[in-house]
Amino acid sequence: MKSATFVSCVTLALLLVAPWLDAQTRGQAPAKITVDVPFDFMVEQVMFPAGNYTVRPLQDRTFYLQAGHGRASVSIAMEPIHTPSGNRAARLIFAEENGHYHLRELWMNSATGVEVPGARLEHLHAVRESRVEVPASCTACE
Repeated sequence: MKSATFVSCVTLALLLVAPWLDAQTRGQAPAKITVDVPFDFMVEQVMFPAGNYTVRPLQDRTFYLQAGHGRASVSIAMEPIHTPSGNRAARLIFAEENGHYHLRELWMNSATGVEVPGARLEHLHAVRESRVEVPASCTACE
């Protein structure tokens, strides 16, 4: 009975650690975007000051935005964008509305983009007129 429990625990541990070991042995780091945003901005209802930020994917559609200095951070549930972008570079796209910048899209490369829910049809006209792209660098983005 003890050996069956031990084998189950070892098997579970290997299943949990295997993806991490595979990425490490291939020399791959997890995807990470770094960006220097030159203006204050909002993500949903949270205000962030201008500065250096890191964005990391957490799960399928969740990203974690963290300030380079200070404690400002937020997890963002995002939705995939189905239109490939012509621009191949990593970038964050903001919309300027009523004097405030709002994060709307995050692109890791030309094929991998996500948008913040709320950037829906009612905002499309305003977003296109005030679209601001901030270039970023992406580590381990393919």
